[in-house]
Amino acid sequence: CHYGFQFYVRDDKYLSLMWNQRSVDTFLGLPFNIASYALLLMIVAKEVDMIPDELIGNLGDVHLYKNHVEQATAQMSREHMPLPLVSIKTKDDLINSVEVEDVVLIGYESHGPIKAPLSN
Repeated sequence: CHYGFQFYVRDDKYLSLMWNQRSVDTFLGLPFNIASYALLLMIVAKEVDMIPDELIGNLGDVHLYKNHVEQATAQMSREHMPLPLVSIKTKDDLINSVEVEDVVLIGYESHGPIKAPLSN
């Protein structure tokens, strides 16, 4: 339920991205939205030779469905893993030609999956 995003430039070298979202499924949707917009910020920053800076979410109707409480509690009880580094292969016209193989996570570790049904 995201409907727009915009970029901000600071000091002619830092690029930030803010996205707007009218409704947020905290457990299933928000992690994907954060990762997606962070990757978009990194790709665009690389394309325009800037440094990725802030990622800002303007979120409305943030909710946790009742049938996700157990899964969210399990998620919060887990030990944090070190954050990986993200490497994006440099190529001409990256914004229009980036592919999954061009993005590499370095040092990525994760716990096992926590399954939750989709809610409406």
